[in-house]
Amino acid sequence: MTFPLNTAHAAVQKVSFYINGDCSDYYDLEDEYAFFEDETDWTCLVSIKVLPSKPVRTARLQYWSGKKWKQDTITKTNSKGVGYLEFNQYCGDTYCDGTWKYRVLVDSVTGQPSKTSPNFEVSFYPVGYDDDSDEDDYS
Repeated sequence: MTFPLNTAHAAVQKVSFYINGDCSDYYDLEDEYAFFEDETDWTCLVSIKVLPSKPVRTARLQYWSGKKWKQDTITKTNSKGVGYLEFNQYCGDTYCDGTWKYRVLVDSVTGQPSKTSPNFEVSFYPVGYDDDSDEDDYS
């Protein structure tokens, strides 16, 4: 005897978020996710993992503009349920300067709710930024 598959009871996907690369290592040392313009081989990306891997999900890396969330980059999960989002390090034509608030939004699909990561901050340091934290003030 066989029973029809009831898709209304499909498992809700578990969505996990990770920050990978050099900025994650830097966070372990300095408690800050950061990019440095003069570190041209610096790596930093957000990976998402969705289990089970089907259906495919769209994920968006967003930053807070001060008024609303704006899209930075977008990806779709692959056959293993993994997607990667890279940061755009440029604000217009110049390297970003300052600290920005980010989040990842995973869009809803039929039978699966949207998911949002916790907010996190990333700092951008252009060449020539003023870092006087190593200087001792003996005056």
